[in-house]
Amino acid sequence: MFWFRMIMIGLFSLTALSLFTVQGTEMYHAFMELFNHKQR
Repeated sequence: MFWFRMIMIGLFSLTALSLFTVQGTEMYHAFMELFNHKQR
């Protein structure tokens, strides 16, 4: 039962991390686009 809990926690943290990374890159690209448009 303990290893099952560890696997579930690992999968959850992995999914959360990947989602957070994708969200971060999306926000970064949007911010850079906005910044580049303001310079012109």
